[in-house]
Amino acid sequence: MTSAAFGDIRAITLDMYGTLLDLETSFVQGFGRFLKDKGSSRDAAEVIQIWEAVYLRESMVDTMLGRGRTLFEKVRRDCLGQVFSTLGVPHYSDDIERLLTTDAQVTLFPDVLEGVAALREDFTLSVLSNGDLVSLERAISGLSIPVHQAISAEEAGAYKPHSVVYRLAAERLNLQPNQILHVAAHTWDIRGAKAYGFSGVYLNRDNIPYGDHSTQADVEITSLTQLAGILGV
Repeated sequence: MTSAAFGDIRAITLDMYGTLLDLETSFVQGFGRFLKDKGSSRDAAEVIQIWEAVYLRESMVDTMLGRGRTLFEKVRRDCLGQVFSTLGVPHYSDDIERLLTTDAQVTLFPDVLEGVAALREDFTLSVLSNGDLVSLERAISGLSIPVHQAISAEEAGAYKPHSVVYRLAAERLNLQPNQILHVAAHTWDIRGAKAYGFSGVYLNRDNIPYGDHSTQADVEITSLTQLAGILGV
């Protein structure tokens, strides 16, 4: 697909966790030390993947049940405790807090800074994430991610892929949905964005098939620098 296919696009929204932030690299050393200290033979990367899947699922429960949105950081911490309990890993609340703060080495994927900087030349760039606003702004500032703003699902009172989150982004950007391109490494996020009228780009660094869904991504890429090339910036 060429840049002409995205001729109406004026802004790009970017998912944060797993799209810009490399969660496995960020946590694997701390998790590895912790599991070894607790006498667990579990692979740290595997535990992180299980935790991510659980908290992504659980973050959507409030929205599906029509309840108020639970803070994302609380969901992540609660779910990590659940995962450790399920896997038989002894732990305390202080262990979880340390793993997610002082032991974490928050890391961007290698293509992020170059790709985002290139895209910023021609488009308004926003992080659009289920993360809490204070966490997003801290990460953007601390990692010097060159986006214009953070838009949090917290402000919409729901989690992606609920339509109110994408509507919030369109309102904040003062654009029509067809003028916004959403980039994510999660197919459910692309499907939610597309359902609201955004264009969708599936960032597939790990060669994971998109799946036979009724809503397909407009284009699939392996890096943000590749997207910059497609868009001609």
